[in-house]
Formats: sequence, C-alpha cells, structure tokens
Amino acid sequence: MEHRSKLLTLLIGLSLVLQACNLQFVESTQKDPNAANLELTAIVQQMMIDQAAQQGNAAPATFTAEPGGGAPAPAIPAEVLPPATGDVTVTVSVATNCRLGPGQNFNIVYGMPVGQVAKVVAKNSYTGYWIIEIPGQAGQTCWLWGQYATISGDTAALKDVVTPTSPPPTMTNTPMPTNTSLPTATNTTAPAGPPNAPQIVTSNVVCGDAGSGNRNYTVTISWSDNSNNETEFWINTQPTGGAYGKLPDSTTHTFNEVLPANTVLTVSVSAKNASGSSAASSDTFICP
Repeated sequence: MEHRSKLLTLLIGLSLVLQACNLQFVESTQKDPNAANLELTAIVQQMMIDQAAQQGNAAPATFTAEPGGGAPAPAIPAEVLPPATGDVTVTVSVATNCRLGPGQNFNIVYGMPVGQVAKVVAKNSYTGYWIIEIPGQAGQTCWLWGQYATISGDTAALKDVVTPTSPPPTMTNTPMPTNTSLPTATNTTAPAGPPNAPQIVTSNVVCGDAGSGNRNYTVTISWSDNSNNETEFWINTQPTGGAYGKLPDSTTHTFNEVLPANTVLTVSVSAKNASGSSAASSDTFICP
C-alpha cells in the first residue's frame, strides 16, 4: 500500500511538471501564434545579409514600401567596386535601388550593393533621399532611398537640392477603328501657326564635384505656358548639345549636365507644334 502511495505521488508530481511546461508553451503561442515563424524568417534574412556582406555581394532585398506607391521593384545590385572617397560617404545594409528622382515613379539607373561605399554629393531633406555619385561613373548621380543607408561624415555641409517633379507617363498611341460607313472628316482645327513662346519664370542650379576639374550641374527650370496649341516643349542646352522633350502643358524640368568648372551653361525652352517652333526663352548657369 505504501509503495502504491509513493508511486501515485511521483506520477502526480511528474504530471504537474509536464503541465507547467506545456502551459508555458501554450501561453507563448497564444500570445502570438506566428511568433516562431516570424523569428525564424528574421533570422534567415539576417543570415543572408551577413553572408552576402562578408562575400562582398548584395543580399536579396525585402523592401518596405518606397515612396511613389505600388509594389517596390527588387534591387538588381551592381558589382562591388573599390570604395569611393569624399567628405560624406554612404553604405547600405540591404541592396537598394538608386533612381533619377525620389520615388518609384522615377527610372532605376543603379543598384547599390551591400558592401559598396559611395560618395554623397547632396541631399533632399524633404524626401529622405541622398544624391550619390554612381560608383565607377564619375559625374553621374542618382537618388538613393535612405531606408537602408548608413551615412559617414558631416552632412551639414551638403547642399539640400530641390525635389524634381515626377516624370510624365509614357504616352501610347492606340489606333482607332476606321469608320467605313461615313466619309472621312477634314480636320479644320489644325494649329494656326506656331505656338506662343514660353517664358522662364524660375530657375536654379545645384553644383557638385564631378572629379578631374569637372562640375555636376543639376538644373531646374520652370516656365509659363503661354499657348494652348503646343504639342510639346523642347529644352536645349549649350555647349553640351543636350535636348529634352516635355509633354504639352508641362511647366517644369530637372536635368543633369557635367561640364568643366566655370563653364557657362545656357538653357533654353521653346514650344512646338505641326506649324513650327516658337521663339526660345533662355537662362544661363555657372558652377565655379
């Protein structure tokens, strides 16, 4: 009888221990049923990033939403090049797209890999983007999202550049069906002569060091639309011979040119239609 009592006591004690352990596990999973999966995912992602950084390659990126809306484009990291030097430099913890402007509406021109050190030439405090010199492409810049960026150096001296406008949507011509039951109408609303000339109302330039005695001119111009019959606006630059087309009703444009220091850059804008081109409105810029 005494033997049975001891055995029963031992079984009850063991049962209580097991229940306590099980209760702790149940309470843990009830608080967050996905906690184990989330923790495992985080560990795997961090292991991939750490391994890629050690090998000098870019880790696969999982982005939070980048400004501009929609699903973010995955970064296609470039080759890791020798580190850039400068007063301010940047690295990323996750491969990050670098664009022509702040947000997904702008084209991707470079994929910043993990392990790359790039030179920062300017900033845009409003959007949180850094304007960097593309490694291996002297004088060429792009806008790097600051989500995964680590900055080294004093950013107080960096110029705060203006935010460029979103690029216009790509226009596609959809062919219309031919109406064979009615005679073709004659277009009586063709432009009566070239459009009126636009007038530049505001303009500014942000100067950056492009290396080898060259300067990076980042120019923004705005103009008045003085006609209602233009089919496009045309921006020309001299002495570089640059040419940029803009959709009708556009009134602003931002672009980059690389020139020797102290070169006078002349920028002109005109309006066009089927009848011809208007007179041009011009402004000049210089980066010492």
